[in-house]
Amino acid sequence: MADFTYKVQALFQGTAVDLKKVNKIHHIDRVTSRIQEKIRITKLEIRDIHLVLSNKDGIDTPEFVIEFIDTVIQNLSDFVELGDSVFKELKLLRNFVCFVSGRSMEPKSLHAFLTHVLLVVGRAAMIVWLYFPSNDSENQEMNDLFSDLLKMKIKPIQSGVRKIYIDVLQAVTHPIIQIENAADCIVGFMETLQHNLKELQTISNLSQIVGLTDQIVILQEMLDLLFDNIRCLSVQVFEFHLQDIDTVVVDSGLRVYSLHEDVASEEVTPDLQGTIERVKTLIYHIIRKEFQSSLPRIHGIGYVDFLLSNLKKFHDHYSNSLAHFTNELQMIQTELESLQPFLRSVALERHNKYDKLQHSVALVIGKAYEVEYVVDGCVSNKVPEWCIMLWLLELIEEIRAGVAKIQSLEVDSASHGTEDTYTSHTQRIDDDIVGFEDEIGTLRRQLTGGSKNLDIISIVGMPGAGKTALANKLLLDKSVADRFDIFAQCYMSSVHSRREQLLSILETLRVSIDESSPFGKETSDLAAMLRQILQTGRYLILLDDVPNARAWNDLEHCFCDTNNGSRILLTTRHSNVAYYARSISEPLHLRMLNDGESWTLLKKKVFGEGFCSPLFEKVGPKIVRKCGGLPLSIVFVACILAGMERTEQCWKQVARSLGTEIRCYPENIIEQSYQNLPYHLKSCFLYFGMFSDEEEINISKLTLLWIGEGFVKNDEHRTLEDIAEGYLKNLVESNLVMLAKRNCGGKVKVCRIHDILFQFCKERAHTENLIQRIQRSEGDVYFPNQLGQRRLAFYAEVDDLVEWRSSCSLVSSVLVGKDNIYAFSSIANASDMFHDFRFLKVLDLEFTVIDSIPTNMVYLRYFAAQTSHESITSSIHMLWNLETLIVNGMGEYMSVPSTIWNMVKLRHLHISPSFTAEELLEDSSKLNDLVTFSTPYFSCVEDAELMLGKTPNIRELKCKFKGLSSDQFSVLDFPTQLEVLHIFGDEHVESLPYLVCISASNLKKLKVSYYILGSQHLSSFSQLQNLQELELNFVEFADEEWEVSDEFAELKVLKIVNCSSFKEWTVYDDAFPKLEHMVLHCCQLLVEIPSWFAEVSSLKYIEVDNCNGSVVESARIIQRTKVEEYANDDLELVIKES
Repeated sequence: MADFTYKVQALFQGTAVDLKKVNKIHHIDRVTSRIQEKIRITKLEIRDIHLVLSNKDGIDTPEFVIEFIDTVIQNLSDFVELGDSVFKELKLLRNFVCFVSGRSMEPKSLHAFLTHVLLVVGRAAMIVWLYFPSNDSENQEMNDLFSDLLKMKIKPIQSGVRKIYIDVLQAVTHPIIQIENAADCIVGFMETLQHNLKELQTISNLSQIVGLTDQIVILQEMLDLLFDNIRCLSVQVFEFHLQDIDTVVVDSGLRVYSLHEDVASEEVTPDLQGTIERVKTLIYHIIRKEFQSSLPRIHGIGYVDFLLSNLKKFHDHYSNSLAHFTNELQMIQTELESLQPFLRSVALERHNKYDKLQHSVALVIGKAYEVEYVVDGCVSNKVPEWCIMLWLLELIEEIRAGVAKIQSLEVDSASHGTEDTYTSHTQRIDDDIVGFEDEIGTLRRQLTGGSKNLDIISIVGMPGAGKTALANKLLLDKSVADRFDIFAQCYMSSVHSRREQLLSILETLRVSIDESSPFGKETSDLAAMLRQILQTGRYLILLDDVPNARAWNDLEHCFCDTNNGSRILLTTRHSNVAYYARSISEPLHLRMLNDGESWTLLKKKVFGEGFCSPLFEKVGPKIVRKCGGLPLSIVFVACILAGMERTEQCWKQVARSLGTEIRCYPENIIEQSYQNLPYHLKSCFLYFGMFSDEEEINISKLTLLWIGEGFVKNDEHRTLEDIAEGYLKNLVESNLVMLAKRNCGGKVKVCRIHDILFQFCKERAHTENLIQRIQRSEGDVYFPNQLGQRRLAFYAEVDDLVEWRSSCSLVSSVLVGKDNIYAFSSIANASDMFHDFRFLKVLDLEFTVIDSIPTNMVYLRYFAAQTSHESITSSIHMLWNLETLIVNGMGEYMSVPSTIWNMVKLRHLHISPSFTAEELLEDSSKLNDLVTFSTPYFSCVEDAELMLGKTPNIRELKCKFKGLSSDQFSVLDFPTQLEVLHIFGDEHVESLPYLVCISASNLKKLKVSYYILGSQHLSSFSQLQNLQELELNFVEFADEEWEVSDEFAELKVLKIVNCSSFKEWTVYDDAFPKLEHMVLHCCQLLVEIPSWFAEVSSLKYIEVDNCNGSVVESARIIQRTKVEEYANDDLELVIKES
């Protein structure tokens, strides 16, 4: 090409010089003749160069030919304007060369093909050079030459050209493409085939060949579909199918070029239909494999329940779309229903006992995902019908084979476990401390004695060394507890800002801060509040797992030194943090356990107080020595041993599997603990990888997410919520999950896991295709090249999700965490944002404000979000699989459409701050499955009765009730299943309303706020025979007194908060026989606590906060009386002054 260019440039330059010499008119003819002669000579030279190029050895390699084509195309586009057809044909020819390059094939055919391409491309270049520059007549001549070139040498019209193309494809002897960019080469060649196939359909005599036109159209459609699928394939799936793809594309190429022979001979090649079927089969396998590659390798055992329910629902909703597949779907449904007993009895067994059986069950559950996708593809027309039929028929056979294999294993049903049968024999990781007697003594002395100045006492140790367990033991030590007036703690690694740290500490001090909306107290106000509280007494604060010096700096100024012996107990894994925070005492570096202590701890965790056989006295110490004295490792090993047969052989097997040293590699033990879990707990445990590092997770939310994910197996004898709580209990007993906080009634509110376990969950969940985390790292957002996981945990700016959403069509769960503690993130056009997330089951936008609720996700089971709108869309009922709906509005009220009563699968409906329903008709559907419900607004008793009649099985209710204008007797009957009720009035009115009398036979917890309570209301509370917790908050007592003459037979917790008009409290004998916990907060006019409470033997805790001195003194008298007269020193008295 360089020689061509040089000759043309020399011609131009010589011509310009000759023309400048023309100064007389009669010289023009002579100069023109000279220029024409130069042009003739140049053309001859170009022809010679072309002939030399065509016959030169070593230039017919695919690489040279590709480079030659690229150069010609580039130069042609620079020198002359040609029609698109010329460039397109040259590019398509290049695609052909790329496709056959890098292969093992017969040399003669390849040489003939490449020589042909060189000649064709060289001729195209020559035509341009010879006719440039040109006039109109020469332009026409050049275009005619190009037209002849395309018809005679490039397009497969001539038999000689077709033979060259067919011969080179037939010469392909090795189907695996041994080149880089194989996908681009295959896609490029398919473009060439598609183009030639379209050209073929324009031939005039094609219609005369019976049946050929229709088959060509079908082949065209199949190649188009194959082309679209190959372009979108993940790298893994493309490599998996590469050989098959290559074989089918070669076959298709032969068939396309042979079709020109068919047209010329007016005959149909018999194997055309076979080619079409082979393309179809390949497309089916590609589509299926691509879908399967996105599936998790571990499943929730409740997923089949969800599918079976949906099959019936889809058949009702989309009967026309599914009409062709009714029989196949019925067969699948029958097979899966037959599997249900096994999913319950087999999938819950331990992994190491029934490995093959659990593997078979997992495979069959995986088929449920495929059935769901196929059915959806049928309804949405996204998968061709012929492909759906192939898929369903194979699924039927595979499910049948899986069920048969499960049944053939003949597991004795008597040995099968249920959720209740899996219980760990180990005790909680922080229940007991073994060893460290000297260290405990030293720390106790530092806490209770020494200087009156504020002292920071640090415990330093590696992860799993027992720092937290040791600190908690000290907090429970009686001599330590008696020393201090104020106790608080904060798990520092679970909070990521100063604000969160302050809120965590204030929560343990039982200071109520409204964080339910984006608007709250400033961080500086929270710091001032904490400092003010700590100034009121001697305090002890535990700061657990302080990660760095900055975290200490964020809180240091809140800890005032009142010279009264207050203490900060600090644990950290970093010595520099301990020395940075040091004030008086030296940090304690926690040692490893010695061999004796390690063996004692292992025995205690495995056997409890039971007998340890002498058989283990030899192998047991060997096991603990491999733990290197690390308590966390010992506890995990104990969990493994507790779940095995107690034989010496089993223990020796564990000893061998642990390797030589596991202290520095605790993941080995975690791996065995994980493998030791029953199948149904594995996905539940790995799900902790969805949350942020060591986040304190609300247990109620966690269990609802598990249910939404399909991790919880249905049981007709228990609710899904109770079963899920049982799963969590099992994980706690396995020492994999820690319970973090309890309410006054003793119920655990939040849980967390150790940071080592969190890392394991995060990494293993990714490996198992269960979870993909998208998070910001040093200002950048990490996005994987290809989404393989089904669940997306998003910890970055929500706007970053917009550009990535097209890859999320198969994602089943999205959790958007808090990226910025100071503000809620927001999503504009949320309905559009999640339009492509068709298969979502869980959408958790708890910390995200949206402007619209997406309603096209028919599989959605859990939805939570903030919203800036004052109403919920009437199309909400289109989410007909929804079980949990949580919407937090920004205003005072929300408006809820009447269509919400058509969502009969709802189990948890929470709309805040409160909602008013559109007209609720008597014939509206009942929400029989609804379990928890908040926050409806009732304007009168009749409104309440109508709505409660539509929710007959609720167990928890939070509602706003307008109340009554006078102390008239009116009773509101609540559903008999109700166990928890929070009823409140309008806090902004000048005069509080009266409450109705409450009738709820199974009520266990009652909170009443913003009402006037007369004697009949208070008496009705005592009639609630199962009531265990009662909180009266911002209420006014009629006549400013509460005379308790009736017995609260089961009441354990009593809170009276912000009752500023409460003066007199009279209690008769046996009114609170089982009371354990009493809180009086901001009752400034109350005279005293009745002395009768000293006789309540069950009373363990009294808290008095911001009440007058006589109340405080009466509380102290009660405590002294219990000690002096009843020899009971169990009562803990907490006095606070705000």
